[in-house]
Amino acid sequence: MNKRSGKGLIRGAFLRLMFNNIFIFVATCACGVIDNLFVGRILGQDALAAVGFFSPVMTAAGLSYVLIMGVQVLSGNYVGEGKTELVNKLFVSVFFVLLAVFTLFSMICILFQAPLADILGARGDVAVLLCDYIKGYAPGIIPQTLAALLMALCSYNNDLKRSYCGIAAMILGNVAGDMFLVGPLGLLGIGIASSISSTASFMVLLPGFLKKNKLFYFDISRGSDPGLAVNAAIRGLPSLTFTIGVIFKNYCFNYAMNGYAGAPGVAVTGIMSTACAFFGAVPTGCANAFSALAGLYYGEQDRESYLDLARTALKTGVAATTLCTLIVMLLSGSLTVLFLPGDAALHPLCRRMFLLAFSFLLPNVIYNIFLQSYSAQGKMTFINIMSFAEVASVGLFALLAMRWLGTDAAWIANAVIDVLCIFVLMISAIAGKKTVRVTLAAMLKLDDEFGADKEDVIERSITTLDDVVRASSDVAEFCREKKYPSRTAYYVALSIEEIASNILKYGFQNTEGGSRNDRSAYYTDVRVVSGKDSLTVRFRDNCREFDPRERIKLYVPETKESHIGIRMVAKIAKQIDYYNNAGINTTIATF
Repeated sequence: MNKRSGKGLIRGAFLRLMFNNIFIFVATCACGVIDNLFVGRILGQDALAAVGFFSPVMTAAGLSYVLIMGVQVLSGNYVGEGKTELVNKLFVSVFFVLLAVFTLFSMICILFQAPLADILGARGDVAVLLCDYIKGYAPGIIPQTLAALLMALCSYNNDLKRSYCGIAAMILGNVAGDMFLVGPLGLLGIGIASSISSTASFMVLLPGFLKKNKLFYFDISRGSDPGLAVNAAIRGLPSLTFTIGVIFKNYCFNYAMNGYAGAPGVAVTGIMSTACAFFGAVPTGCANAFSALAGLYYGEQDRESYLDLARTALKTGVAATTLCTLIVMLLSGSLTVLFLPGDAALHPLCRRMFLLAFSFLLPNVIYNIFLQSYSAQGKMTFINIMSFAEVASVGLFALLAMRWLGTDAAWIANAVIDVLCIFVLMISAIAGKKTVRVTLAAMLKLDDEFGADKEDVIERSITTLDDVVRASSDVAEFCREKKYPSRTAYYVALSIEEIASNILKYGFQNTEGGSRNDRSAYYTDVRVVSGKDSLTVRFRDNCREFDPRERIKLYVPETKESHIGIRMVAKIAKQIDYYNNAGINTTIATF
């Protein structure tokens, strides 16, 4: 196969998913940044401290990602393994579990706001302000959670435009709410604005999941399966252990800062948490994009694509986070004034934070890509331990080192711990392979048995009809070499001719039906794997969305000469699956 074709498909899908994930996290965090700007400029230091004290609860609301990440990983595995019938039932089950759990969570926050403020450490006027904020913010936790689920799955429905519209609705709703409500309602208005923005985003996203031709859609008639939700929770446990660790870390930060620097220290720590979440969207988006594709390739047992994906993610992640860190450092003064325009006494502390804190982005992206690899493979014990240990250690480092390093201990804690965690992963890889030579496959913890043997795989790139003929002939010869019956070899070769020809015929059309002139940016490849019990043919392209199963439905049984190729493929294939993730069409036929 033309390596440029396979890598081009992987790179294109990864970049689309990475930018989409970054936009999603930036939009979510942008609302927090916007809120902090309004609070810092209009309501003052006490209000900013109140929002800072609420950060552990906001983090707890992020427990939704236990199920969301589990859905992403499991869906990728199910699709790659050809179990698409489980995907939609998984989606419906998790949606209603999230709805029930976070309705209860929201009600608890509203009913017990005063005790909650006390537990979080807020006192006096700050506690009163925090209660106001909780009243406005808590109702929006429900649509915020459901919108996060839908945004995470938009790419699987090849509906990235809708996710961007959802992001726009979230930001515009938040800005409008802050502008009109902060004056008359104060911090209560800031909380209400967040609820409005989450609801607007959810309402924009929901219609995209009501279409039956999508991978994820509401099909309640098939029922739900609590067992699938449990499986998703198990796969998403790293998010739970991570979230518990973050809650612990934030509490340690607030406790240490409150004792060392008082409310001003807590205020700057709150700004750091918001800014880290905002700029941390770069490594998080990169790692999540890797996760979404890694699950698919792991399910397909495609070792080469898995390694190419990891190389792409690491190179892109390192470049993006290095650039991001430099930008934050260069703009440290401007960012300080942006967050604290009228409080010059806090400027030196805040600027120091911006200069030091974001050095964590580079080691963090490397560390998280490897962790997502372990998650895709179901290596849950190790990843659960590391997910908690990393963030909890950050809090402990800040708490213990502050007496010697001062507030700098909080600013450098993330970077120090992430570097140490990478060394732990390297030691684990060396111990697992029992060799001092650390390879990428070892760091990813790929088993030696993962993936088909090279002699059991044939791959071809296709750009013209002549390529289709050659690929069909090569695959027929491959089948004969593998001792498959001549009838099987003939039908598999025919399926390649038929499906690949249709991809070229319909995939290279634009939305108006005309032909696309610039074909150099489009890739199509076919991969055939000889297994123990079956022969699997995978077609992958970045052309116009084209589902061969829809063509199969169009044939007329009474007209024998019509669509003969499609009819034979439908008749002889044990199963035909199709999905489109981030603009990459994948058709898997099993014989």
